[in-house]
Amino acid sequence: MDHGDEGEDKPVILMLHGAAAHARWWDHIAPGYTGMLRPVATDHRGHGDTGWQDEYIFEDLLRDVTAWVEWAEEESGRKPWLLAHSMGGVIALNLFALEPPDVEGIIIVDSPLRTTDAILAEVRAFGNRPARPWASRELFVEKFRLLPASDKVNPDTIAHIARHAVRRNGDGTWTVKADRRFHAARPETDQRAGWQRVETPALLVAGELSDRLKSDSLEWVREKVPHVETAVIPGAHHHVFMDEPDAFIRVTREFLARKISSISEPSASRTV
Repeated sequence: MDHGDEGEDKPVILMLHGAAAHARWWDHIAPGYTGMLRPVATDHRGHGDTGWQDEYIFEDLLRDVTAWVEWAEEESGRKPWLLAHSMGGVIALNLFALEPPDVEGIIIVDSPLRTTDAILAEVRAFGNRPARPWASRELFVEKFRLLPASDKVNPDTIAHIARHAVRRNGDGTWTVKADRRFHAARPETDQRAGWQRVETPALLVAGELSDRLKSDSLEWVREKVPHVETAVIPGAHHHVFMDEPDAFIRVTREFLARKISSISEPSASRTV
């Protein structure tokens, strides 16, 4: 989903969504970066408008991001940025652990330092539940809820991402686009090695009320990778940019503006 103008020479900011999500989750956020960057949102394998596969291999997701980075640099002639939420950040950081991508910098949003047993159990339970057909798109939109739950997101935003989360079947019913098999065997991952190989400008954004990225994980990043900036968004749960979109855009734009203009400032941990 390209939110910029094809052929423009602004650096691309690649937007990587989380588990069971899709590229359209960024629609209400992407306009906040036009003018400084070209926002391009992608679908991971088995999500959104990609096809389903018989088998999902985690390393293929890393190769996909590498390919997107190469495409983005060819498009603008400049290194892209990565903006990655939750599982998107897990993928990005595991790519850094394997072979750091050629990017200008990264913004990681509420991605866990490691996938705990509780997270894996929740994700795999979702993956092992059979997908049900829905009689109508409208019914799905009515029943759609975020996971983890949040009561702060604008209902219009939830309805928008729900409408783009299902596809029509030949018999007139509707099916969720995200392939549950993708999550049924989700591997355990540890993002600490990836963080320790991040040498580019980096910002880690956490939701104050998140159950995914806890304060001890933030402290680990601050101690072990001190050049990484951190920001905690008050009142936000795991879906930070949906719970508090204005604060999220403000914090990330400020970071990007400083780095793009090459203004040197000390790394800082802050609450906004």
